[in-house]
Amino acid sequence: MTVSIVQQWFASLHDKLDELIRQYPVATAAEKSRMRGQWELLKGASDEMVENWLRLEDKLAMFHELDQQGGIAEQAEELLGPFHKGQGYFKLQMYRQAAEQLEETVRAYPDMLSARMVLAMSYMHLKEWMEAHRHFRLIAALADDVKLQAISYNALGCIQAVYANLEQAQQFFRKALAADPTFRDPQMNLDRCSKGGELLLQFGSAELLAMV
Repeated sequence: MTVSIVQQWFASLHDKLDELIRQYPVATAAEKSRMRGQWELLKGASDEMVENWLRLEDKLAMFHELDQQGGIAEQAEELLGPFHKGQGYFKLQMYRQAAEQLEETVRAYPDMLSARMVLAMSYMHLKEWMEAHRHFRLIAALADDVKLQAISYNALGCIQAVYANLEQAQQFFRKALAADPTFRDPQMNLDRCSKGGELLLQFGSAELLAMV
């Protein structure tokens, strides 16, 4: 049986983790520090793989649904046109146009969380808080990807802060940090809520732009 590159990659990860698990209990402090660094690298590789896998799953689901409907080429152009246009408008900070295109995609494919995420963030920048809230709540409930969860919780916290519900806002920011401790925006928002005064909220757009 031919071993695929993916299988070889996973086997290599398992071997390295097995070695770390076996050696860690008897390692010196310096060795444990080195092992934690290796673990962080492996965790980062795993997170990146999961993120890319979820994007692939979106496209696989999209193709399957188009295939069920028939006319794959025509249907794909019909779907991907608004989706790609919406992404492009979002990157250009043309949020109204982005929302219009992505609403079309989400109506046709409500389970396509990547499109719903960009749509929700477009509504954040348009200050249409209730629409943004509706979409982010759904994403937070359905997403398996920790980055999607973290961005959603951070945005929900920002919405609560806008309405001066600072206690609830801080709860959402802590949920965002729990989902993805490397995400800086919720920590900044949490600090600003704690200090009081004018709130300069970070919606998480930069994190999202890195994903689209």
